[in-house]
Amino acid sequence: MILGQSILTIFKNSWVMVCLLLASIASLTLIVERLWYFFRNRFNAGKGLVELRRLLGSSGPTEALAWSRTQKNPLGRMFTVALENMTLSADELGDLIYSLILEERLRFERLLGGVGSLANVATLLGLLGTVTGLIRSFGNIASTGSGGPAVVSGGIAEALVATAFGLSIGIPTLFMYNYFSKKAADVAIAMESTSDRLIVMLSRYRERAGTTAPTAEAQPAPSRPKAATPPEDTAWKF
Repeated sequence: MILGQSILTIFKNSWVMVCLLLASIASLTLIVERLWYFFRNRFNAGKGLVELRRLLGSSGPTEALAWSRTQKNPLGRMFTVALENMTLSADELGDLIYSLILEERLRFERLLGGVGSLANVATLLGLLGTVTGLIRSFGNIASTGSGGPAVVSGGIAEALVATAFGLSIGIPTLFMYNYFSKKAADVAIAMESTSDRLIVMLSRYRERAGTTAPTAEAQPAPSRPKAATPPEDTAWKF
């Protein structure tokens, strides 16, 4: 009970409280979904790179590729693309991996716009509930001609509950939005730093294996194709 008004009565008499309830459900749903996605796609860049280097040195690229395909996270997908295209030059491989990193960051930032919007909307709805509750109290005073507690308690209760409810939704949601945004940026930075070391490692492996990446000087001059359609480029996989 708040100022003689039950919570259920306050919800029945205030459409703002109903909107806040829906906002809380939507916010909780998005936060749980993002937590589950971040948990399933967690990785340790240092350990992953060490394991890939060990497999390359002991078993070769075939076993390393098979292992990377079993890693269901952004790091495993980056290793897979790099190993499938390790015959490309360092610049081409770097561009290919960078595009993959951008896609992975987009996946981590998915739905974050909704989380941030709900944080702001919940706070503003709480403020709106405060205003509508005060309007209701003053309206009761004007209609009854008196200002006793029984007259204003309903509107004041609505104003207090709306403010508290809106802040209790907005503050945790804003905190989780900032956490998810920082985590997505950290994942992208970790992948970028790992990709640089990965390209160097694959280049050194090709040198030891006696194979080199194609260069612009070594490639023959392209001839005009006789077919009506250009040949398919199978030099890289993505």
